[in-house]
Amino acid sequence: MLAAAVIAVSPAKAVVVGTADTANSIPFGGPYGGSVYQQVYSSGSLGSAININQITFYNSIDPGGSAKSGNFQIYLSYVPTSVDIATFDTNTSVSWLDPTAVLLYSGAAGAVTNGQLNFDLTGAFSYDPSKGNLLLTVKSDLSYGDLFLDVDSTTSATNSRFSAYPYDWNEGLVTGFNVSAVPEPSTWAMLILGFAGVGVLAYRRRSQTTLTMA
Repeated sequence: MLAAAVIAVSPAKAVVVGTADTANSIPFGGPYGGSVYQQVYSSGSLGSAININQITFYNSIDPGGSAKSGNFQIYLSYVPTSVDIATFDTNTSVSWLDPTAVLLYSGAAGAVTNGQLNFDLTGAFSYDPSKGNLLLTVKSDLSYGDLFLDVDSTTSATNSRFSAYPYDWNEGLVTGFNVSAVPEPSTWAMLILGFAGVGVLAYRRRSQTTLTMA
């Protein structure tokens, strides 16, 4: 049997930012706060470079309810680390939607399943903490829903603001980023060497088979 090179690959994982201590309906449960919602996450809370494939919000403190109808547009981008997370909710100097924002979801919100509201992104967003803090932007219509999601009110790792008016409310939705790790350069080198080794073994096996049959 042909020996195969085995490379250890980390499985997909969920990075959760925030600890639930209250709940609110903005931006998925009601029209309050306007049509644009933004939330910042500290680079330190997300750790190393990751590829974000899915975003999850949680519904445990005030369970039940449905998201408002209509279309949601979800973007991810960067905000400089010089922007103070604690005062982000009243900061009007940061653009509501800068040109670097990547649209990763457009459509209705699904049902809450097992206490989670999941958004499967149309593509992976490669986040590098050395480039700044992560910025989530949600654009929506002003319809009504009765969904309340888990919130962290400490503002040490995350904070949010909305377009209706700057309000010092010191809250951020507890957010799960379902991700795959970005391989380090050394890992890529090991993968290439591993595949090359498998190719060499396969070639030798074919050559030996040809000589035996000749």
